[in-house]
Order: sequence, then structure tokens, then C-alpha cells
Amino acid sequence: MRPLAFKRYGQGPWKRVLLVAPKHPDNFWCLEGMVELMGARALVPNPALPTLMALTPPGLGVEYRLQDENVGPLALDTPCDLVAVTGNTLHAARVIELCRAFRARGVPVALGGTWASVHAERGRELADHLFLGEAELTWPRFLQDWAAGRAQAVYAQEGPVDLALSPAPDFSLQDPRHYVSMSVQASRGCNHRCDFCDVVTLFGRHRVKPVEQVLREVQAVHALGARSVFITDDNFIGHKEHARALLEAIIAWNTRQTRPLSFSTQLALEVADDEDLLQKLADARFSVLFMGLESVRAESLDEVQKGHNLRRDPRERLRRLNRHGLVPFLGLIVGFDHDDATVFDEIFAFMQTAAAPAAGVSLLAAPRGTPLHARLQAEGRLLADEFAGEWHHGTNVLPKQMSPAELAAGHRDLLRRLYAPEAFEARFAAWLGQIEELTDRYPRKKTDWPMLLRSGRLFRYFLTRAPADERGLFLRCLRLAWRKDKRLVKRAVTLLAQYHHFHAFARRG
Repeated sequence: MRPLAFKRYGQGPWKRVLLVAPKHPDNFWCLEGMVELMGARALVPNPALPTLMALTPPGLGVEYRLQDENVGPLALDTPCDLVAVTGNTLHAARVIELCRAFRARGVPVALGGTWASVHAERGRELADHLFLGEAELTWPRFLQDWAAGRAQAVYAQEGPVDLALSPAPDFSLQDPRHYVSMSVQASRGCNHRCDFCDVVTLFGRHRVKPVEQVLREVQAVHALGARSVFITDDNFIGHKEHARALLEAIIAWNTRQTRPLSFSTQLALEVADDEDLLQKLADARFSVLFMGLESVRAESLDEVQKGHNLRRDPRERLRRLNRHGLVPFLGLIVGFDHDDATVFDEIFAFMQTAAAPAAGVSLLAAPRGTPLHARLQAEGRLLADEFAGEWHHGTNVLPKQMSPAELAAGHRDLLRRLYAPEAFEARFAAWLGQIEELTDRYPRKKTDWPMLLRSGRLFRYFLTRAPADERGLFLRCLRLAWRKDKRLVKRAVTLLAQYHHFHAFARRG
């Protein structure tokens, strides 16, 4: 096995630190099928560990090696003086395995991430040094303590960190060619209090980084060779004026590049109510926007404090967004208390009339620390106290109007229907039909050869291996996009890769 690349900070002798991002076991939301067809190894890099590198105090001699298990296998015998592991609930089993394996070798373990913060009692058993909460202040302090031989067992961050103190991640040990997109963070937290979501519990209310700081991060990943950036915020428009100023800065910079970046992010559906923000998203070269609609039933949204999603007609909101060629990717959930067996037909009918090509449908779950978890625990409706983090494979919630088996079967059947070739093609054509204008801020290129070469696997699959109905879908969608505007072909390719992933997942079940 080829040895890991390393980067040294300060003067030797160097303390060797191995940074490990565990493999993402959720095939559904990490879009493995799409990633493979796009010629990459993973969707996006976890920015937490590269941020730790950038937080190294000047003068300390630290040698970092970084292994993202989503990109390649980890050698457990990698020489190191310390291993730092991060992960969320979904990574729990692998985090536990890694901690035990390295400690069995006599290598001390530093453990952080959201799972460790929520399960501090387990973290204390697994790690020599446990990090609770955000690490911008605690990691530099730990490194100084560790170098001096007085490192503590627990480093806890009390309260939210000023994001101006969070440096641009040092992605120098990660290759952008291994990822569909590189990652940049502009904000943390959220101002909404959806009962099933643990973002506010973990990160508090919405906080932003200075615009100039975010732009430096964008420039840094661009310099590494990135072609696409995913802004990892839970709600990019949580502070609209910050989002507006950031988009203006990105537009001013991106339009000067010979190789402009494309962007994607997560945001609230209410972005469609602000025409100026929509235009700026288009002018900044944003493409896919993930939006959690969650349900098409007002009663279901009201029960989890998300009724704001239906204050205006979501179809009209999507039409406004589609007008600019932006691609809506909707997040939907089934299993609310007001959901009965008819909700699956209702969601399917909505999707086929909403001109939204792609959607991910999850089962309602109650993560520990959320208001939903507390309510269902009091009602005796938790199937298990722990939620595994796989929102589509199972749930720890006992549904109110369906049996768990009926909910699971309805969910899987809905995915099959949504990603039947004819259903997807109808939504794709409807999306194209609502596009009225594309940004004219960027000169038109004859051919984006890097994109086409990277998409080679996708073309080979659809043209040589896909069943006849999928091959026909592929060719018709590309032809529709080409006729509408040649600039839409790249977005069509991305959507078809997403289609392949969800279609294959639904049929496997």
C-alpha cells in the first residue's frame, strides 16, 4: 500500500498525528451510485479534520497524515503518535471500532464530532482525549498541552464559537479529483426549531463567517483544482443579508476566472420568495439546491414546527426557482403522526406536478436530544432510544397511523415509483419547460472537456450497460437539455447520475 502523504507544521522533531474520517455507511444519502458514475470516490470531503490542521499553533512540530476512508482504505498499522477520529451518529460503529483498534496498539486516541458530543459517556470510555462541541479553541489548546505532556482527558467547548476564529481548512492532503465537490462552510446552526432536527441542539442558532473569510476558502479550493464546491451550511440563507453579500463577492470573483466554479448548497424553500437572491444564486453559478420540504401535508408540518414550508404554494415557489435554471432537490419525510397510508400517493402526485426532478424520501426518526425524541419517549413510542442515522433504512419511531412494516413498504414503493424512467423523465421535462433565463455572466465555452471526461463512466453505463428503458431516458433527456440550451447539458448529466443512484437503490429493495 502506498504510504500516506503528510504535511509538517513547525520545526522538528515532529509529533505524528493521523487524522481519520470514517467511511460513510449510508449508500442512500452519500449518493454512492452517483459518485461512481461521476468518476469520483466520494461526494465531498469532511472539512473538520483539515480544519484541525489549520488550527495548529505556530511553533509546534506536528506532522499530519490524513485518511478519508471514503476515498481509500486505512492501514491500522500506520505509524503515529496520536490518532484523531471524528464522526456523526451514522459513523458510530466504525468510530468505536477505530478507537478500540488503535488503543489496542497503544496509540492514544483523540475523539470528536457530533456523535462524541451527544454520547459523551461512551466517548470517555473509547478515547484518551474527548472533544465535546466545536474544536476551534480546544484543539490548539490540546496540542500545546499534549506537546508539554499534560494533555487532559476531556476538552469541552462551552457555548458557540465565533466563526471568525475558524480558519480555512487545509485541504492540501486531499485531492479534489477524488470528490464530486470540495466543501466550504459559510455558517453553522439554524434559526428554525424543527422537532426532528438536532442542528440547533448541536450548533445553536445561525452564525456566519465573515464574507471575506468564506471567499478565501473558495479561492483556496479553486487553487487546488476544484471545479465544484458544496457549501455545507444547514441553511445557506439563515441570514439573508450575509448570503446576499457573499453571493455578490462570489459573483465578482467567479466571473473573473478562466475556470469558474459551480456551487451547490442546502437552504430553506423560502429562498424562492426573494427574486434578488434567486438571481444572485444563478449569477454565482449555483446549480443543485437541496431543500427540506419534508411533507405536502400542512398538519404533518405543523406537528413538527415546520409549518412555514407551506405558507405559500410550494409549486409556485419551485416555478420561481426553476425559472433561473436552478435545480431543486427536495427532501421529503414519511411517518409523521398525520401520515396515513394515503400519504405516499399524495407525495407522488405532488412530485409529478411540481417540476422538481429529484427528491430524497426518508423515514421520520427521532435523534437523541431533539424535541421529537423527548415527546415520543414520554408517549412510549420509541422503538429504540438510539437512532442509527440511516434515515431511509429504518426508524426508531413507532408510527401512529401505520404499522412499521406498512411505513417501510410504502416508503420503498414510493421511491420505486418516483424513479421509474417515465416518471423521472416527466419531471425532468417539466423542469426544463419552466426555465426562462440563464445567467449571461460567463462566456460560453465550446466544450467542457474535463466535465465530459469525468462523466465518461456515466456515458458508458447508459450507452452500453443500462437496460433499454434507461438508455432511452438518458438519450432523450440529453437531447431535451441540448435543444433548450447547451449550457444545461452539464446539469442534465448531474441529474441523470442522481437518477441512476436512486433508481438502483429503489430497485434493490
